[in-house]
Amino acid sequence: MENGSETVINRLLAKLKEDNYSVGSWVAIALGELGNNSKIVVSALLARLQDHNYLVNRGAVYALSKLGKKSNNILPTIIQWIQQHQDSEYVGRGIDALWYLVVGEES
Repeated sequence: MENGSETVINRLLAKLKEDNYSVGSWVAIALGELGNNSKIVVSALLARLQDHNYLVNRGAVYALSKLGKKSNNILPTIIQWIQQHQDSEYVGRGIDALWYLVVGEES
């Protein structure tokens, strides 16, 4: 793993799946701050875009936009996610991640 030890990343990914929205939100943000843009981290964050809790999906939006600033692979991945979820009630969250990645971070 490039950024953050594999043990730390794996523990954060496990916590990201918990039902506690506060934990999920902060874990998503931490993953974005660590800058690890591995496929498993990005996939886990994309899955959280569909979380029923606003704080968790906002944390995922933040993390994806942050990771996308450091990796050329995130932008096409988010676009693909949007295309796959265009009929979903959650599509706006992917659009938010794309917006913050292209235009700028959340204010």
